[in-house]
Amino acid sequence: MAKRGRSGEANRREASYARLRQAHDAAAARHAEDRDREAAKRHAADAMLKLEAKWGTRVDALKRLSEVSRSIDRLRREQDAALLERDELIAQLREVGETWNSLAAQTRLSRQALSKRTL
Repeated sequence: MAKRGRSGEANRREASYARLRQAHDAAAARHAEDRDREAAKRHAADAMLKLEAKWGTRVDALKRLSEVSRSIDRLRREQDAALLERDELIAQLREVGETWNSLAAQTRLSRQALSKRTL
């Protein structure tokens, strides 16, 4: 009688190899995840050392961040007030006949930029 198809032995061997490959692939994936996790830990530790070297403790860095943020907000408010005052002065000086060239020279802005600010 002629054999048709594969024997049970061959099927079992192929299934065994498939399980081994699957186990190997799973182990490789776990190993890669472990390496990534360790690299992330090293990166976080390096970042902490860098932060501490420049700003002191984390609390000190957070305090400094808060101070800088408040300072930026204050400077923005001051800038907005100064721009508003400048625009009012330009408008009033234009009303009394001051030339765009004169105003441009005083403000170091182009005539076009000055006229856009007053619209």
